[in-house]
Amino acid sequence: MTTKCLYSELKAVILTNIKMEEKDELIIKKLRLDSSRPVSELASDLQLPRTTVQERIKKLLHAGIIKRFTLQLDYSKVGKPVTAFILVSFLAGSGVSQREAAEKIAEIEDVFEVHVISGDWDIIAKARGESIQSIGELVLDKIRNVKGVERTLTCTSFVTIKETF
Repeated sequence: MTTKCLYSELKAVILTNIKMEEKDELIIKKLRLDSSRPVSELASDLQLPRTTVQERIKKLLHAGIIKRFTLQLDYSKVGKPVTAFILVSFLAGSGVSQREAAEKIAEIEDVFEVHVISGDWDIIAKARGESIQSIGELVLDKIRNVKGVERTLTCTSFVTIKETF
């Protein structure tokens, strides 16, 4: 193994085991509010050198602490004002694993989140739609047709108090 390869592997190990410092937490807090702000503005707000903020963001990205920069939509303005949470009971012995069933549910359009959970239910999915009827169709025609799904319980949201990305 060459010295260069060894250095790359060592660097990868160091970056994946990064120790979060207060500066990192402050940077993340600012980025969560608006990840589109220029590094120079973040640095000014945090009273840190721009190069320090830029390097710390780079390290957080390489370590996988920051997975990606994204945006937050107002779904009511893009035709999907209804949010629902669908609890799914998994049918053991169906020929697929619980994880595989959850992965199939995650592939369905308008399903935004899928979690394998503990308790009386096995999977919870978050979906968005244009109406209660469209959510009903999503559950009846798509989610309930996924191999391994035994039954579902759908809860629609009246209002979202907090949603963080």
